[in-house]
Amino acid sequence: MHIPKHYFHDKTVLALLILNSILVLSVVLFILLHIDPSKGSTPIVQYRSNLGIDTFKPGSVNEFRLMALFAALQYVFSWILSIRLYVHRRHLSIALLSLTTFVLVLTSVVGDALLR
Repeated sequence: MHIPKHYFHDKTVLALLILNSILVLSVVLFILLHIDPSKGSTPIVQYRSNLGIDTFKPGSVNEFRLMALFAALQYVFSWILSIRLYVHRRHLSIALLSLTTFVLVLTSVVGDALLR
């Protein structure tokens, strides 16, 4: 894969890449450090109002591991797409990195809400 010459010289791109790197590291570490595999189940991950008494469903440890994997894959794929878009449209590349920041923040908020 060819990386454009000016991609890593762009201050906006570098700032967003550093911010996304910090966010993905914090999300993955937060999720992986707060799950307890000895319990076998984690806090509530589903609400089903049509089930009556059993409206809240606990999740498994693997569901939260997949959430951490989602954050990492989101980061990697957005970085690859950003590099490929940068040659054609710089502003779309920056918009993609900005949306990745937003998705990573939402992932951390949802992970925090489910694990606390």
